[in-house]
Amino acid sequence: MNDVRVKLKLSGLNKVMRSPAVQAEVNARAARVSAEAGPKYRMVVYPHRYSARAFVEPVAGAKISDADNARLLRALNAARAK
Repeated sequence: MNDVRVKLKLSGLNKVMRSPAVQAEVNARAARVSAEAGPKYRMVVYPHRYSARAFVEPVAGAKISDADNARLLRALNAARAK
């Protein structure tokens, strides 16, 4: 077999990572995590210059305990591809 070499253009990769399709997938996964984590957490969409971004954070004013943090960790499993 021949060795295969792939050269990626960073600007092209950034376009893919910021594309609406990638942002939609990132949003969907963050929404599943947020829903699984419960009402003390919310999803935030924060596109970046180089990539799609979304994350889950505590709702402002919510008191977060160790049990709540464990809930968020367990909710991360919801981000897996379906």
